[in-house]
Amino acid sequence: MKNRKKYRIHLRTHFALEALLILCSACLLSCALVVTGTVIFFHGEWTLPVVIILCLLVCSLTMLVGGIALYYSSAFFVKPIEEMNRVVNRIAKGDFAARISRKQCNGRNAEYLHELDELEANVNRMASELAGMDYMRRDFVSNVSHEIKTPVSAMRGFAELLSEGGLSAEEQKEYLSLIYNEAQRISRLCENMLRMSRLENQALVTRHEPVAADEQIRKCVILLAEKWEGRAYEFDLKLPSMRIVSDPDLLQQIWLNLIDNAMKYSSPGSVIHISGEQKAEKIIVTVRDEGIGIPEEKQAHIFDAFYQCEESHKKDGNGLGLSIVKRILELLNGRIECKSAAGKGTQMTVTIQENTARS
Repeated sequence: MKNRKKYRIHLRTHFALEALLILCSACLLSCALVVTGTVIFFHGEWTLPVVIILCLLVCSLTMLVGGIALYYSSAFFVKPIEEMNRVVNRIAKGDFAARISRKQCNGRNAEYLHELDELEANVNRMASELAGMDYMRRDFVSNVSHEIKTPVSAMRGFAELLSEGGLSAEEQKEYLSLIYNEAQRISRLCENMLRMSRLENQALVTRHEPVAADEQIRKCVILLAEKWEGRAYEFDLKLPSMRIVSDPDLLQQIWLNLIDNAMKYSSPGSVIHISGEQKAEKIIVTVRDEGIGIPEEKQAHIFDAFYQCEESHKKDGNGLGLSIVKRILELLNGRIECKSAAGKGTQMTVTIQENTARS
């Protein structure tokens, strides 16, 4: 809500009002007790020493009653802090399911009850984020272990066959070729993991150079055409002059991953369509293939690390390409959109603002 306050009441205001109420109540109670006692038990002459003694009695009773009341009322501040301390200790020991029980702020005109309530909400939010990161870490380790274990097992098996001997020259060549391919697969996995790690820990893009995006994309096509030489793809390029100030290495990584994916999931001889346009301070590049497409239920996960839609293509990649693209675009403040359907190909559209790429 537009006029919604952050706190229903500030702790400083709450403490001041509470202390004032307690002291006033304690003072009135003390005066009532002293006056009542004086009326009942004192029948002497009113002198200055008597008045002073009565005032001191009122002050002493006020401090005693007020102190006791403030001690018990301090639970309003102490109990939430003690609860937070217990929860934070559990989180520090790895129990990311720990949460603080909060009193709900039912008023529609305030987001939190007070500062402590906001702190409790932030601790719960931190615990949720840590739980998510812990799950991602475990999932990441599991995926990495699986991705490395498979080619290593294959290499070991082929090496054992070679060491046993009795193979023809042609079989030896075939097995050595398979070992080489699996070693290359591990190498690509390690390179992508290192690249992803650097990108995850990178907060700003510090390199800003004029880039001819159209020429860069054409060079990427040439590089990948050599990689997939045996499949004889055709390319339909509609790339007008596109200029942007950005990090050329990061941009090239985007084009390489998108075009490589389009070629990987397309049948040999099919056409890869690449088009682009420049609108004011942004460039828009579209990579479309005529391949197997992505089922709708799988499209939500295509940017997740190690996720691969088709088991049959696992030997050609490791599921980090689109994760890297997404992270680079986050750094460049760009975006990517996917349009696909099973059996009808996939279209990836990348938009990058030049003014945000300079920031």
